[in-house]
Formats: sequence, structure tokens, C-alpha cells
Amino acid sequence: MPAPGGARLPARTPRRGTAPPDAAPGHDGCRAAAGRHRPPVIAGSIVICTHNRAGLLARSVRTALDEARTCDAEVVVVDNASTDDTATVLPTLRERDDPLRVVYEPRLGLSAARNCGLAEVRSTVAVFLDDDAVPRPGWLAAHLKLYTAPAVACVGGRIVVQLPAARPPWLTPPLEKALTAYDLGAPTRRYDPGDEYPCGANLSYRVSTAQALGGFSLLVGPRGRRLLQHDDTDLCCRIERAGGEMIYAHEAVVDHHVLPERLVPGWFLAHHWEHGQSAAVFHLRNFELRRALGRLRWHYRPHILRVPYVPRDPVDPARLLAECRRREALGYLVGVLRGLPRRHALRRDMAAPVGGLAP
Repeated sequence: MPAPGGARLPARTPRRGTAPPDAAPGHDGCRAAAGRHRPPVIAGSIVICTHNRAGLLARSVRTALDEARTCDAEVVVVDNASTDDTATVLPTLRERDDPLRVVYEPRLGLSAARNCGLAEVRSTVAVFLDDDAVPRPGWLAAHLKLYTAPAVACVGGRIVVQLPAARPPWLTPPLEKALTAYDLGAPTRRYDPGDEYPCGANLSYRVSTAQALGGFSLLVGPRGRRLLQHDDTDLCCRIERAGGEMIYAHEAVVDHHVLPERLVPGWFLAHHWEHGQSAAVFHLRNFELRRALGRLRWHYRPHILRVPYVPRDPVDPARLLAECRRREALGYLVGVLRGLPRRHALRRDMAAPVGGLAP
């Protein structure tokens, strides 16, 4: 496929996982397309990647199916090496004639699961939905209609946070961003190049473009209990460099249901530490070394020098926010120090086949 912007993107062969020996009925497994019949292309594909969240799947899968039925689309659930009841629960969510498929990805990590989803979809557009998110009516159509423009390679939508309990007094709007609150306001518009990127809980890609640019790198993104990030931003950055257009769709809305265990100060501290490390890898991969080090000096240095704060009841909102920013800055520093010796390896998969380099 010609890349958005005119450049011809190289064809790539997706790398897939394999089905587990004890795969449940309907657990197809992520496998190579060679020698396998591909059904006709459909309008769109909703991809839900999940790991050990069997109790959450019914809500997200059923609402995704409601959206799929309105658009001649399918739902592909990627079971990412789950060890809970996910393999048992998923077949029970499929009713007769439901456009639902389940595949298994044994390599732990959201990037591996998303690459599996890209490889398995039967449409030209893959719309990713988190397993703890619920789309509002019209969400899928709002994504798909923007791909009628050939230059569009990625679409991001609005995310509304839904808390499981009363808002803690220390949860200020800046901290709420860690819970994936995301709203750029109306109307639908292009993202500002180099300054704005979609959020992974509600975004879509033109499949051929995403695969040709290497898919999601295994060097970034959540992996099990690790809260690493920037897998989606990393791919968006490559799309941007290739000349692809990225659109913010204000009408494409999902509700992101926050897990109760995240409404504690300790989770936010850990999140910001991991965010800093992820940001370091992202900058070392995608930008000149001078820019990555400059961000450490000009953006993070003032936060590193702050006095540490250990949250205790009653939690001081301002000091908690300052400590989160300090943890993020320290995480970035550690990420840069760890990443510098292997910077060339970090950048080696920038044009690699789907899956990239294993860490």
C-alpha cells in the first residue's frame, strides 16, 4: 500500500504466536496466514487485548459486539497469556452468529498482543479497545468514517474516566491523566504534528500502514504487572514520520472504568516512575540524543531536586502531585542511563517486521 504522503511503505510479514495445547473451543490462536483461507474483508475490526481480567470481559466484549453489529464489523479478543479463567469465560460470551473471534498470544506484553490482533483482523482498520473500557453508541462508526480519506493512518478518540467509588480529595485533574482521562475538546481535527498523540485506550490504525511500519515495538508498552507505556505513541511517531495523518475524533467516546486498586497514592507513584522510564526509551528510540538529554535537563531536572514526600493520611494533594512528578523525573533519568549503552539496539527495530526486537 502506498504510504500516506506518497512514500511506498515496504511490505512486511507479520509474526504470530501459537495457540496453547489446551486452547478452549473458539480459541483460534495467533498463527501465520500462509496456507490459511482468509474470509472476505469487512468494514472494521474491534481488537480487545486482555491479560488476567476475566471478570471485566463481559462488559467490554458485549458492548463491543453491539457496536460491531451496527457497522458490519467483527470483534477479535486477544488472550495475552492469561492464567486466570479468561479462556473459560470468553467462549461463554459468544452467542450464535456473533462476529466474535478469540485468539491466543503466548508472549506476555501488550505490544505482542496488539501485533497479534493486527495480524488476525479481517478488515483494513483495527480499532483497539481496552478490556476495562466501554464504548458509547456510535463509537465505532466515528472511527471508521474518517478512513475514507486515504491519507488517514490513525484515529484517536475521547476517554471519560469512571471511578469505582467517590473521588478521593487528593485526586486532582493533573493526576487524573494517569487514569487515561483524555479530551482534546471539540471539534474533530488533525493532531498537531510532533506535539499531540492519541491515547491507547481508544485509538485505531490503518492495518497495512501499521504493519508496514513494524507494528508495536516489544521494547515498550505494558508487560504483565509492569506499567510501561508509549507503545501506541511509538507507533504513532513512526506514522507521523512516514507522512500519515492522525485525526482526533471527538465523537468517538469510551468510558474507562478504573480498577479500585488504582485509587491509592502508591499506584500513582508507581505509575509515574514507570512512565518516566518508558518516556526515556521512547525519546532515545525516536529522537536525536540531544533532544532526549535536553528533556532531562530542562523538563525533568527541577522535579528531581524536589524534597521527597511519603503520602500519609491526610494526603496533601499538592505534595502528592509534586512527588509523582519527582518519581517520573527519576524514572526518566534511570531510563536514560540504562538506555544509552543500548541506544543503537533500541533503534534497530524502527523498520523491522511486526514484533520488533525482544527486550
